[in-house]
Amino acid sequence: MPIIDLESYISLAELLADGRNGEIDIDPIAYFQRFALNTSLTLNYGTRIDGKVDDELLQEICDTERAISNFRSTSNNWQDYIPLMRLLPGSSQDANEWRERRDRYLTLLLSKLKKQIEDGTDRPCITGNILKDPEAKLNESKCSSHMNRIFANHL
Repeated sequence: MPIIDLESYISLAELLADGRNGEIDIDPIAYFQRFALNTSLTLNYGTRIDGKVDDELLQEICDTERAISNFRSTSNNWQDYIPLMRLLPGSSQDANEWRERRDRYLTLLLSKLKKQIEDGTDRPCITGNILKDPEAKLNESKCSSHMNRIFANHL
């Protein structure tokens, strides 16, 4: 609950401040995205994005996850459902580019967590517990695969 309390407070306070206490209309979607992302990042990496809703990393993660979810959508990804369409040139290069973008920020987050574990400054989190558990025997690609599933389900 402390994670939700913190993220709720920060999102609502910034929403009120940016909207000048209701004087101007403001689109709350970016605030909800940051709330969801920071909750997920805290649980899984023990970190959060401290910047405002226009933070570059926040935008990159939200844009990338939205694009990847479109590739996985049944209405946008006909090649998964009609095998003949796989022979046609499609968006496979686009999908690879989005995967590479995702890999960059997942690597950044994982590297940051590993450094914090090494320094003894990490906060309890799922990925940290996996990395510290000698019996888990997970390599980096398995950790990344786990995080891909988590991002796909939460953003």
